[in-house]
Amino acid sequence: MRKTRRKIRLGATVISVQHDTSPEKSESVSIVYAVGEKLFRVRARSVVMAGGSWTAMHIIRDLPQAHREAYAQFFRSPCLMANVALRNWRFLAKLGMTGCRWFGSGVGNYLELRRLATVGDVPKTISPDSPVVADSESSLFVSRFECGGAGQRGRGEMLATSFRIMSDASGSSSPTLFSEAGFDASRDIAGIVLNRWGHAYLSPQPGFFFGTNGKPAPRDILRAEPFGRIAFANTDLAGAMDHRFFYFGGASAPCSSCWIR
Repeated sequence: MRKTRRKIRLGATVISVQHDTSPEKSESVSIVYAVGEKLFRVRARSVVMAGGSWTAMHIIRDLPQAHREAYAQFFRSPCLMANVALRNWRFLAKLGMTGCRWFGSGVGNYLELRRLATVGDVPKTISPDSPVVADSESSLFVSRFECGGAGQRGRGEMLATSFRIMSDASGSSSPTLFSEAGFDASRDIAGIVLNRWGHAYLSPQPGFFFGTNGKPAPRDILRAEPFGRIAFANTDLAGAMDHRFFYFGGASAPCSSCWIR
């Protein structure tokens, strides 16, 4: 029995995946990846492209036209995640909740206390006087544009806005919402960590799930069968980027990655 050597290459970015001969007859796939300023190549029997649509379509060099056209119909929208360190959460306890959602007021659309496992000799419960971290999310797209343009415009505005401006905006929306419950941003917020997620969510347009004009849905073109020795797996293919569709929608991996064998 032949031994197979498997190795995880940390800090590596795959830049090219291609069959060594014609996809129908090839017995291997070549993967080129970069580590720092150096390029490396490995050969694999098969590859699972588990990265997002916005990268996978460019990495696979011999991707057929039908697959490229399908990938071109995957529209992604950005979002801004804010982790807000609070010195206490008495204002939420006073309102009788640990999280909420709102519409049309300030930056973001929800606030939720993070629930984390406790390790070591620490209290197993927290009181409203305990310091906590709350998560807040802002979906960024420009509604006056079509699916593709909305995500691109929102992504551009997010990347062009400084962290200081976004941080100030994130902190300024909370007083409006919670001031009557005793919240004071200058006193109660210890810090804000912002994470920009450029391709956070898939924005499925009409026809994405079931196709149009007798043509197959773009996601079905990619997940129906492998392309040669390359298969596709990502939450893109389900149309929703969360656990609800992992088993029922055919999705496999929520992160950008490339698996080889």
